[in-house]
Amino acid sequence: MDSIFFTLSKFGTVLLYPLPVFFLLSFLLILKTKSGHGKFRLFQIILFLYLASNAYVANFLLQSLEKDYPPIAISNVPKADVAIVLGGMINTISLHQGRPELSDSADRLTDAIRLYKAGKVKKILFTGGSGLLFADTYKEADLAKELFLGLGVPEKDLIWENKSRNTYENAVETKKLLVEKKLESAILITSAFHIKRAAGCFEKQNIQFVSFPTDYRATNLQAGAFELYIPSAGFLDQTTLAIKEWVGYFVYRTKSYL
Repeated sequence: MDSIFFTLSKFGTVLLYPLPVFFLLSFLLILKTKSGHGKFRLFQIILFLYLASNAYVANFLLQSLEKDYPPIAISNVPKADVAIVLGGMINTISLHQGRPELSDSADRLTDAIRLYKAGKVKKILFTGGSGLLFADTYKEADLAKELFLGLGVPEKDLIWENKSRNTYENAVETKKLLVEKKLESAILITSAFHIKRAAGCFEKQNIQFVSFPTDYRATNLQAGAFELYIPSAGFLDQTTLAIKEWVGYFVYRTKSYL
């Protein structure tokens, strides 16, 4: 009985999700629209949103960014002076201001601590201020400091950079600190989908590093999960993320940031 309830609950809750409801209502609207031209225009709009919120489209776009950067076992990572952690995992406009609230990219922070605890790096450098327009009261690096200290990393082994607003500025400001602190070798930690652009920026600043990709977003489409076949806000977010990253990469190339 519990198995039946579980299965029915999965099918039933789909009807409560905004996107499936939108597609259902849109289908009914198409049926009621008498103009053939109107039907076609509606179909085009609906198809665009369906593709953007589809697991297979989202996965294709994410894979195009992540495929060249497979996971690396910590045991295989060479030792370095410092781990450079790129911001992007703490919500700086949380309703409960001043409290560090981690996002989906929290692996950047936790993997930095894992590398530190494994003796792969002597210090951790966190780079990230506020990437939000008109909302820079709280700096991500300042909030991250509380987390690192709370998770057992001594303050003497932590370096903070809270001025940068984007990946390019991360690299520029980090370079200044590396020179100041006389740190030569580094491990660059960021999300796998972001490595391509981030690595280009840090190479441009003549920083010596090895990449440590984390926070993989691509989905195992062979899993056969029912949810893979339902358009969702989660897949729409992944599509948006991948498009934003590709646009950022080509803009950075145009600006010679890479």
